[in-house]
Amino acid sequence: MAGPETEVRVLEIALHLIPERLRARLTEEVAAIEEEGTHILLGYGLCGRALEGVFSSKSTLVLPRVDDCIGALLGSRNRHKELMKQFPGCYFLEQHWLETELNIFVEVTKGLERIPPDRREKIVDMALKHYSFLALLDSGDIAIEADARCLEYAGRHALEFMRFRTELGLLSRLLSGAWQENEFLVCPPGQRIPFF
Repeated sequence: MAGPETEVRVLEIALHLIPERLRARLTEEVAAIEEEGTHILLGYGLCGRALEGVFSSKSTLVLPRVDDCIGALLGSRNRHKELMKQFPGCYFLEQHWLETELNIFVEVTKGLERIPPDRREKIVDMALKHYSFLALLDSGDIAIEADARCLEYAGRHALEFMRFRTELGLLSRLLSGAWQENEFLVCPPGQRIPFF
C-alpha cells in the first residue's frame, strides 16, 4: 500500500503529553492531506484517547488497534497487556525517547532546582512510586549509551531492569495494506475514530 510516492509526516513527540493537542494537530494534518479515494495511515494507537473522534471527510483512516505506541512497538495490544499483567508497574522506554518528554525520568526532575536539595529525592520517589520495573524496548540496535542510561535510572530508582524485543510486524502490515479487523481499525470517510 505505502510506496515510494507515499507522503510521510512526522509530528513532534511532545504532542502525546496533551491528548487534546495531539487530536487537534492530527485533525489539521488529516484535513491538509485528505483526498477522495485515498487512505491515510496513522502510526498511532489511541494514545490517551487522543485519536478518539478524529475523522476524514474524504479519505479512509487506518490505524493499529493498540492503546499506544508501546503496543505498536511490541507488535500487538495483546502482547502489551500480557507484559503489563506479568510485570505490573512496568515503565517502558525506547532509546529514541530518552531525550524527549516521553521519558518520565526527565519529566519528574523538571523544576526541582527550586526545591531544597534534601526534598528532591522524596519528590522523585513519590512520582515513581507505582513503578517496579523499567523495560527498554530493544530493536536490536540499542546504543551502549542508551542501555547504560536505562541501567542507571533503574539502579537509582530501585527498579528492576529488563529488555523486551520489539516486534514490528504490526507496523509492517499497516504499511502493506494487510489490515485484518482484529489488528486494525479502518474508518471510511466521515466515520470518527471510536474509543476501542
